[in-house]
Amino acid sequence: MKFLIKKITGLIIALLIVSILAFLAFEVIPGDPARTILGTEATEAKVEALRDEMGLNRPLPVRYGEWIQNFVAGDMGTSYSYQIPVKELIADKIPITAAMTLMSFIGILLLSVPLGILCVRFENRMVDKIFLVLNQIMMSVPPFFIGMLLTVVFGLFFHMFTPGEYISYTEDIGGFLGYLVLPSLAIALPKAAMTMKMLRSSMLSQMGQEYVRTARSRGNSPWRILLVHVFKNGFLPVLTFLGVMIADVIANSIVVEQVFGIPGLGRTLITSIAKRDYPVVEAVIVWLAVVILVINVAVDLLYRRLDKRIEI
Repeated sequence: MKFLIKKITGLIIALLIVSILAFLAFEVIPGDPARTILGTEATEAKVEALRDEMGLNRPLPVRYGEWIQNFVAGDMGTSYSYQIPVKELIADKIPITAAMTLMSFIGILLLSVPLGILCVRFENRMVDKIFLVLNQIMMSVPPFFIGMLLTVVFGLFFHMFTPGEYISYTEDIGGFLGYLVLPSLAIALPKAAMTMKMLRSSMLSQMGQEYVRTARSRGNSPWRILLVHVFKNGFLPVLTFLGVMIADVIANSIVVEQVFGIPGLGRTLITSIAKRDYPVVEAVIVWLAVVILVINVAVDLLYRRLDKRIEI
């Protein structure tokens, strides 16, 4: 219970820091939402009048206190650009980004775990060497470039999908998930390469342990030793890496959404930054931080559950 309280307290403090940084960011970055709304031809009097109406001329601590209080109560404010509640604006975007992130994460596991085990089983043989070379290539290529290659190959060359013709989950759930396969793959490939390499190194470090020699002496097959004995201990460091990596997956989804024309949180965030739409940007950043921090706490709890000797 003390461990859980410690983690929840740390999560709340981290979220508070993120909210402060998100709120202060636009005070440092050049730009004025009132000027953006009215245009460059507007007079200073009109700009100041709109700033007063929007509450931007009030003291910063007062604005932050009111914003965080409303946010906790479920009121994320009103979009400057669209003049609708932020909650309504991002509500239909969250399932899109969440689905793509989940599919990317599943792809990482499906690619990295079997290939990592295969490389350990055939260490220093041709199969292992081939995958290590491919692994280095995949780690060096950014997801957005992979997304562009997949668009050209499968969209323009093989005509397996039409680039830019996004299918909403409200219209056709099957078509929606099908359209997200390639974007998710673009995000998953570099991260799967990193995970595979880490899993391979972690499992190889376990191969010289006493429990492995004991398992061999009892007549266990090499595959049984790998899957039953070595994998559990070798996967523990990888589990922590996966928890940290979820932030990279979400960050990459923001860029990949632009490549494939997907109207998720990423496109909304980038558009709102360009328009200085503070309420939308602040809400998206805080919600992404909530997801990332909650997942990391869950990974820490799972890590401790799998090996009670570990103190986190």
